[in-house]
Amino acid sequence: MLIKESLENQEAMSSVEKQLSDYFLNDTSEIKELTARQLANDLYVSPSTVTRFCQRLGFSGFPEFKEALIKERLYLAHNVQDIDVNQPFLPSDSIWSVANNIRQLYTEVVADTLSLQDYQQLESATKKLSDAQHIYVYSAGDHRHLAEIFANKMLRIGRPITQLSRTDLVDFYLQESVANDVVVLISYSGETQDIHRLMTIIDNRKLQVIALTAYGKNTLSEHADILLPMSTRERLIQNFGNFSTDVSVSYLLDILYASYLSRHVEANETKMQIEKEYQRYRFTENPIIKDQS
Repeated sequence: MLIKESLENQEAMSSVEKQLSDYFLNDTSEIKELTARQLANDLYVSPSTVTRFCQRLGFSGFPEFKEALIKERLYLAHNVQDIDVNQPFLPSDSIWSVANNIRQLYTEVVADTLSLQDYQQLESATKKLSDAQHIYVYSAGDHRHLAEIFANKMLRIGRPITQLSRTDLVDFYLQESVANDVVVLISYSGETQDIHRLMTIIDNRKLQVIALTAYGKNTLSEHADILLPMSTRERLIQNFGNFSTDVSVSYLLDILYASYLSRHVEANETKMQIEKEYQRYRFTENPIIKDQS
């Protein structure tokens, strides 16, 4: 959940907490140099009240809250998109306009996703995939097919990988896992019941977690060893078809696969040798797609 959403959700807040929330929602001035004491003086509350408010939102204190809020404001302000990812076309649009809008949406979502990534996190993710004895991948909801595509790609280059397709069998899937094994978890909200259950099992087994989830705090991001944020513009339900999250997840999984393969190019040779054996009856006369001799 974005900090902005947490501040807007004021139903269970006290009057003082609402006052603090409204301050950060309405005052868009620079807060980099603002201290908890200065804020307390401005709003006629105690510094400890400011600290408790930040802790209520999931932060250790005002400095951590302030840093996260600054980053979030930058993301929301500097990545404004021309296409509405929730409704990228209108009923009155021509088919060609629809097609062009989807093309533009893809371009913007990929750029937005990349802007959220941290180089060290990508490096660490690649290393964890390389060091793991076994890789597991799980996706909640509609992205299961993308998890399956990722698993198939890794399998073709000889990487032991299991797609956790049924959460009721996770204990059995993971019974042979060891401490350095990696679980790639995909969930936009990061708050499904299955994710909560999985995190308990994974934590108990001390497995490494690479999380693909929305920008902001949620259960999955809080438990992740490596965090790869998705483009976070799309509403959970009020959208025309999860276009944005589909593209973002696909892009991130392709980054993981390509980054791993770039460190293990020899694995592709193995893949091609195997594919030559079982694809002997797959052929083409199209010179563009025909394999070289």
